[in-house]
Amino acid sequence: MSPVTRAWHRLADSVLAEFSISNSSGWCLTHLSRLGPDTRQRELAEAIGITPASLTRTLADLDRRGLVARQADQGDRRANHVRLTDAGVALAQQIEARLTALRAELLEGLPEADIALMVSMLDHIAGRIEQRRLRA
Repeated sequence: MSPVTRAWHRLADSVLAEFSISNSSGWCLTHLSRLGPDTRQRELAEAIGITPASLTRTLADLDRRGLVARQADQGDRRANHVRLTDAGVALAQQIEARLTALRAELLEGLPEADIALMVSMLDHIAGRIEQRRLRA
């Protein structure tokens, strides 16, 4: 799985470069788009798989560029909520469209049943990994 994951990230990163943004910024935008408008910063970091400190730097850059807005949590001042601005939504949609086209190209010719089985197997493995992580 690791070689496929690395190859996918290289391809996806080349798509992000087309939009003149760093891969960390691009992944931040796409994950934030998927998570929805009221996302906690820690939740976003977990979804992307990076440290909260790394995310803070990326969000500061995206905020300066007018692509995201951050707001302190009213109940917990240590926590921040993040949302896409209109410009961020537009860019995230463009990125998602390109990534969707890339996925379609890579999966072209594979029977739907094979794709469904592959997704099911990967979900099963991910679930087992999460169970193991929670036990540790």
